Amino acid sequence: MIKDDTGMTINRRTALTGLGAGAALLASPALATRKSVGGGKGGPLDLASADGRLRTFMMMRGALDEGLITSWVSARYYGVVEDRMDPLFAVVSAVYSRYRQVSDGFEAVNFELAWFTDPVTGKALETFRNPYTNKDCKVPSGGYAPSKIRFGKDLSLRIMREVPGLQMEHDVLPFDVRGNDVWVTERSRTAMTFPGAPKAFRYSESNTFHAKKSDLEMRGATRVTSEVSFTNVCSWRPWLEMGDRPGHLTAVGIGRQNAHPDSLPPAWVEATAAKRPEVLKDPAAILAPLWDVREG
Repeated sequence: MIKDDTGMTINRRTALTGLGAGAALLASPALATRKSVGGGKGGPLDLASADGRLRTFMMMRGALDEGLITSWVSARYYGVVEDRMDPLFAVVSAVYSRYRQVSDGFEAVNFELAWFTDPVTGKALETFRNPYTNKDCKVPSGGYAPSKIRFGKDLSLRIMREVPGLQMEHDVLPFDVRGNDVWVTERSRTAMTFPGAPKAFRYSESNTFHAKKSDLEMRGATRVTSEVSFTNVCSWRPWLEMGDRPGHLTAVGIGRQNAHPDSLPPAWVEATAAKRPEVLKDPAAILAPLWDVREG
């Protein structure tokens, strides 16, 4: 089980992407050491078969090899009360992941670190003046601890460790191909029930990945860079101390899968270097305990 930025035990964003092997923060993903596991042959894009869809989805979201993946998101949060959206704060996150092929699909280990930031200065927030309550709130870091997931051959998602109280719906929409452009959207909807809480904490997310068809068909390719459009809707985060006030949060932003480390948001790099330097130094060490355990 993991703890998210709310301080609750919840497997919130295991459906997002990631990085995963030490020195790759200093090198191009194309130069990372990789073990090919079932891709790289090239040829026409196959979205008619289950195997073809799985291969394409893994190339856009993860990798057909076992090397490092770097991914990030930069977004703005808004408070929503009735029909009004109020700008609040920003968020920058990076995910470190590794993928490998298993008998029933693909297995992945992910780790995310996120910082809530001032939307003007980009600095990580330590306190935030809640405009709804006019109170200063202590701001935690966000993300989730290392977790292991599996994608089935039908693109279904399974969390590899049971999380009591968690309900989750997940789906991958049909691919959209136009000329040399390929899009696919992944959606997840979660609800976490905690003892004594008046209602569940809900978090829903949509990520649309966009890649080039020619990159997916390239001979020898085991992954491609995907541009991401990100949207979420979630309950008030507990650290905002909103009590039973009506409303919720939503965030919209951009991201990149299989990103070059140089493209990580500067605000994320600055905050991580100051507050969690071990993540920049050796992210592989964070993933290793789960990655080194192979499950049947």
